[in-house]
Amino acid sequence: MKKLSILFILALTTVSARAQLTIEGIVTDESEQPLAGVAVIIRGTKIGTITQPDGRFVLPTTESLPITLSVSFIGYRRQDVAVRGNNFRSLSVKLMAETITTDETIVAASRVIEDSREASVTVQKFGPEQFRQSPAFTPFDGLQNATGVDLMTQSILFKSVNLRGFGSTTNYRFLQLTDGMDNRSPGLGFGFGNVAGLPDLDVERIELVAGASSALYGPDAMQGLLTTTSKNPFTHQGLSAQVKTGMNNVGKAGFGPNAFGDVAIRYARELTDRLAIKLNIQHVSGTDFVADDYTDRSTRERSNFFVTSGFRGNIATMIGFIPDTNPAGNLQYDGVNTYGDDINNGGAYTFPANYANASLQNKLVTRTGYTELALLGNNGKVFNNRANVALHYKLPGNTEASFGWYYGNGNLISTGNSRQYFPDYRRSQFKAELRGDNFFLRAYTTQQKAEGWSIGQTAVAINNDWKPLNQWATEFGQVYIDNKVSVGLARNEADRGRYLPGSAAFMAARDRFTSTYNTDSLPGRSGQVGTRFRDNSALWHYEGMYNLSSLLDVAEVIVGGSVRHYALNTGGTLVSRQPNGSEYTIDEYGAYMQVSKKLKIGSTLAVKPTLALRYDKNQYLQGSFTPRLSAVVIAGVHNIRASWQSAFRNPTPGELFGGALTSEGREVGGLRLAATSADGISKPVYQEADVTDFLANKLTETQLLGRAYKPGNITPEKLETWEVGYKAVIQNKLSVDAFYFHSKYTDLIRVQRFYQPLNDELDDLQRNDNRILAIHTNSRNDVFVNGFGVALGYTIGRGYTLSGNYTYQVGTVTLRDAQGAIVNDNAGFPISQRKMSNPEVVQKGRNYFNSPESRYSLSLHNARLTDRLGAAVTYRWTSQMWYEQGVTAGDVWLPSWSSLDAQVSYRLPAYKSVLKLGGTNLTNRYYAQGYGLAQVGGMYYVSVTFDELF
Repeated sequence: MKKLSILFILALTTVSARAQLTIEGIVTDESEQPLAGVAVIIRGTKIGTITQPDGRFVLPTTESLPITLSVSFIGYRRQDVAVRGNNFRSLSVKLMAETITTDETIVAASRVIEDSREASVTVQKFGPEQFRQSPAFTPFDGLQNATGVDLMTQSILFKSVNLRGFGSTTNYRFLQLTDGMDNRSPGLGFGFGNVAGLPDLDVERIELVAGASSALYGPDAMQGLLTTTSKNPFTHQGLSAQVKTGMNNVGKAGFGPNAFGDVAIRYARELTDRLAIKLNIQHVSGTDFVADDYTDRSTRERSNFFVTSGFRGNIATMIGFIPDTNPAGNLQYDGVNTYGDDINNGGAYTFPANYANASLQNKLVTRTGYTELALLGNNGKVFNNRANVALHYKLPGNTEASFGWYYGNGNLISTGNSRQYFPDYRRSQFKAELRGDNFFLRAYTTQQKAEGWSIGQTAVAINNDWKPLNQWATEFGQVYIDNKVSVGLARNEADRGRYLPGSAAFMAARDRFTSTYNTDSLPGRSGQVGTRFRDNSALWHYEGMYNLSSLLDVAEVIVGGSVRHYALNTGGTLVSRQPNGSEYTIDEYGAYMQVSKKLKIGSTLAVKPTLALRYDKNQYLQGSFTPRLSAVVIAGVHNIRASWQSAFRNPTPGELFGGALTSEGREVGGLRLAATSADGISKPVYQEADVTDFLANKLTETQLLGRAYKPGNITPEKLETWEVGYKAVIQNKLSVDAFYFHSKYTDLIRVQRFYQPLNDELDDLQRNDNRILAIHTNSRNDVFVNGFGVALGYTIGRGYTLSGNYTYQVGTVTLRDAQGAIVNDNAGFPISQRKMSNPEVVQKGRNYFNSPESRYSLSLHNARLTDRLGAAVTYRWTSQMWYEQGVTAGDVWLPSWSSLDAQVSYRLPAYKSVLKLGGTNLTNRYYAQGYGLAQVGGMYYVSVTFDELF
């Protein structure tokens, strides 16, 4: 159904020669219960209002009778009502429930209001009715049931959205907008989910566009776009409140269960017929899901990680690593969620070949690590505060001005190359906007304070603060004899006097490192630097759009553009500073045009072609054109869409300039100026694969010298997608939305290891006398992603609806070396368009596709079991996936997982409230959506919502 919830309440306030009349009436459902929030619009205009909590509406107008009112509400069949001289003061409208939506409007797909069935790209919309029916804890969490969406849960409050492959906990290729504002961190380049999003009570709708969207939205909208729109205070008035409580971490021995709470208040009021105000506050607190996977880490850094068997023509490469999760018997125990014991991140020691204890010669031993909970020291407690305040003012000509402040803060854990803790993340956004029927002008700024510390690096620092690695290894070697039993005895001896978690010495050491930036030495401790970083960067954004359709009869034409200015403020802790010591700034601008025309062919057939083109320029990069050509064929209830789309992603500040601290040292940016400052020109550096071949006598000195890294400017990632789809609602009982896509990625940005001989001599490589640089470069690989999906909904009868969706996607790659030649696997066969999860491909390097091939969701719901009772049950399943996480985290097959979610709701009309009892993962079968992430268990809650009181 058409839901115009950000509506124009009253039309033009300019003087009219016609007399004004007032239309009054009431809207109810089949059981004659009043319906609040129903849109009442005069057909052919944008003059309208919404019903109040008692179902009544009052609509002043200067239109002449007779007129037709369009009455619509999510979950009900739209009704057109004739208004004449004898009924305009006493209209009575009864809406019939409709479980299958037939005429929903969207904005995100084309930046103009259109029927969702006529959109030429794949788009999904979620509104109040879906939020009420979903068992999910929040509207944002409900996205986990959307077609093709993979939510990666990093903490209970921080979930990252992924679509169409290359799943990531820090998804740089997905754009998230809140009331038109970029939700991402200006310096880090990715968003923190809904940590600084809208308070739940103020969410009016969420629209999700899958696939390339740069043609209208510019950089980084490669894999999709999520827009969240807040409620307008003119149309959603009164006092609303919500209290939610429950528990999680059930079954965690010695830790759970733990309670959580969620309190939210929204107040909106029309102060005059032109001025309205709203205020939102939400506070969430509880205990996080725990990252407590203590199995031995699966990573390619292990010796003999890959095993190969067979003979040429029939060689099979497999993952040969077998975890040994026993630190008392495993020399190389490296727990997934223990830190400081990492085999390649400062937590391990390799004994020399001439070591006195012959049983340890050339062997690697890991230190004893600390768990994540011990390092955080907060028993997993989390909190989140969200708020916004807005003023809206109506100007003549159906134009509305608004000014808003959006605020969010909380603590969270992010996962990149390592786990990072933000104890008090804060962000404010200030927005001024002028919006009319055919244009908008918007300006906003993002001001952020994001300071945190690396959990893994802190653990290594604490261990070394207590006892240097060499000394620890020496004491270990003095006790160890060649058997498993002695591993534990040797560890105990070497760990004697170790800082115990929670002790005063442990907390003092942790606080010393986490309160000192990673660019600074600890006072009085030469050679020891802190582990704290900051991204207190800012963004200023200005944009506008104009719809020329009222001036042009031939087609609908929109034009728009934007200007951005980034002011980085990381102090060199995350992004390198300029040679003069000042912070970098980044300027971007872009402009776009879209032309579309609906062409009717006979009485039942229409075609709507659309052409969009955008140009964007970053001051450090070449400009990018991103065209999109699409069309939809409308044949009655059947809608067939097809599109060719392009998109791009600009490098993040870290990828441009480098500077992040990793296990390999500081990263080097992909810009020539960054490579120059890192001595990448005056002193030659060589790619890791070439060094490996040189040391194995597969390359001569002359060949290696010829392959020395030649710094050039990094370029944006690029994507081309071909897509077809079908959408229909058949006999108001069956809804179908299906799609198939084929995508090709080029110039993917990757961090690659390079070796730099310290004395400019190749013999340094033999002696391991070199430093390792992690340089951001464009990959020469050709990457392809193919997939399809289908979403179905069917009205069974008596208010029951059965719905579900299924998505399949697979990524393939053609691997190329630095010279562009196709790489062969170990059997000598070219790696050309082969699955990225194939061990023969994986063995040659990470590709980070990190996405399940299959996932589905099934749901049965009935919002009206009785006039007051509703319920829904949902089952979700995700297949296993090959997962590659950063330099140190690991390489592993994550097992498949499933979740059963359900809710029961009960309306209390006398109190204008809804009582809801629900839960996700009811069976409490713990799973992780990424390697090293928190183990997600059941969440059980009860909530009561009071809506639009007074």
